[in-house]
Amino acid sequence: MTRRVFAALPLSAFLLAAGPKKTTAAAKGENEDLILTATLYIDPQEIKQLVGSDLEGHFFVAEVKVEPKYGKEIAVDPDDFVLWTNKDGEHTQPYEASQVAGKNIMTITPAKGTPQDGGLQTGPTYGGMPVPVGGPMGYPSNGVGVGTGGSGGVDTNKATVHVTSDEQDNPLEKALDAKMLPRKKTEQPVSGLLCFPMEKQKMKDLELRYGSKENRITLRFK
Repeated sequence: MTRRVFAALPLSAFLLAAGPKKTTAAAKGENEDLILTATLYIDPQEIKQLVGSDLEGHFFVAEVKVEPKYGKEIAVDPDDFVLWTNKDGEHTQPYEASQVAGKNIMTITPAKGTPQDGGLQTGPTYGGMPVPVGGPMGYPSNGVGVGTGGSGGVDTNKATVHVTSDEQDNPLEKALDAKMLPRKKTEQPVSGLLCFPMEKQKMKDLELRYGSKENRITLRFK
């Protein structure tokens, strides 16, 4: 009887250690100017509860609070934030509400091929993922191909870029805009959301970076 009990303990401990996948995590950090607190959401259903939409599973959302120190006036700018994954180096700045839920949507279908034949193999791909026009990640405008050069410097494989426009206003855009982290100068704490175009990453691999290299805050979610 005793042997059976002890034999079962390692399996029980393994099941407890494995547990459910973490989809929400909080972190806090500071530099000489401010204190930064962030809660990151990566599960579409939890994001839906937060913003009213699952954003079609293409975005992670961070709820952030920026607190100036010692009554200093600081400039809060969403573009100073970068969500980074240590798994494969994918990283992105946040999108504005108009880019997440605006009228113009760009779909990128990746080129076919392998590195040996000049295919599109440089970094993460976004095939089938709606990417808003004018995002900070440097996507091309309609009609411009994305690809790598083949022999003789000629693009032999290009991604297909297609832009569509929805004639109706999206109520989600207005709702998101009211919740986004504002771009402003302030001496008081300020809070809001940041929407990052990223998917299929684990919480343990993610980190939120704020500010320049000299005064950077890095929050890790484990």
